[in-house]
Amino acid sequence: MSIYSQRIKELQRLLKKEKLDAVVINRPIEAGFLTGFYLDGCVLLISKTNAWAFVPKMLFEHFKYKVPFVEAVASNDIKAGVIAEIKKYKFKIKKTVFQPETETYVSGMFWKKHGLIEKAGLTACLRLTKKGAELKAIRKACHVAAKAFLVIKSRIKAGRTEISVARELEDIMQAMGATGPSFDLIVAFGANSALPHHETSMRVLKKNEAVLIDYGCIYDFYRSDMTRTFFYGKADTEFKKVYSIVETSQKKAVKALKSGIKAAFIDKTARDLIMDEGYGQYFVHGTGHGVGLEIHEAPTVNSKSKDILKEGMILTVEPGIYLNGKFGVRIEDTLLVKKNGCEILTK
Repeated sequence: MSIYSQRIKELQRLLKKEKLDAVVINRPIEAGFLTGFYLDGCVLLISKTNAWAFVPKMLFEHFKYKVPFVEAVASNDIKAGVIAEIKKYKFKIKKTVFQPETETYVSGMFWKKHGLIEKAGLTACLRLTKKGAELKAIRKACHVAAKAFLVIKSRIKAGRTEISVARELEDIMQAMGATGPSFDLIVAFGANSALPHHETSMRVLKKNEAVLIDYGCIYDFYRSDMTRTFFYGKADTEFKKVYSIVETSQKKAVKALKSGIKAAFIDKTARDLIMDEGYGQYFVHGTGHGVGLEIHEAPTVNSKSKDILKEGMILTVEPGIYLNGKFGVRIEDTLLVKKNGCEILTK
């Protein structure tokens, strides 16, 4: 049995547990997670015992070849076809659901109009921990990203633009096997590094400036995420001090990370150290987030998170200090949660 067949079986067991008849899966990421077919236009209908895929005629043969374990249905009107199938098999309409967090407003209203009800988190709970092929893909994405930094760092010189570095870094990662970047890469020079979500620009690097690079890559649909900060030239006392605080904060949070720990505790561990050093007001975002098919997914690692870490979760730890008009320092790694600790994947 393939990993995808196993995932559909897991979802079917979950439907039985929740006493639901069926679920509609409309987003490519979820459909891909369950079938390995990530192309847009496929809508799945999964019942407690069966699985159908409604696809445009142009994708019909492609889907059948790639996903033989799901019954493919060619349709000119995909959503109408799904509703017809629900009625054909006499699924109880109030026990047939869609996941609101994965739907557009228009799609959600369509399902509601036809009597389906909202049920969040069915596929999300299956995606929460990684194993097998997906863990292998994430490891590769992390390895490529970490190795690429060692190549690009020596090529960053005065006179280069942020965007030229970002483009070259993407090229390096793709030459190593990545299919693309995890997100729009952030390359920030000087005072731009004090902007946590700086938009990479034509800004030129000068001597004696901070360089912050937040980036990652995709391998077999799974993503990596990491940030490295360094000083080009001779670092002053203030930069050295801030870098040391962020580095210590990150290391302390990573050391505390293990299965069974509250995600909020990891945030507190990193944040308390920065606050004790007098820079609490300059740490302006959460400490981390889950990574997988999406660059931001569960668990959430911030002060309000209710998530409890489990073995097999993939997440980032990324404390930062941002001094407006001067520089910012962020250090981020992607990690695998284990029973009694964690493994840093981006090294």
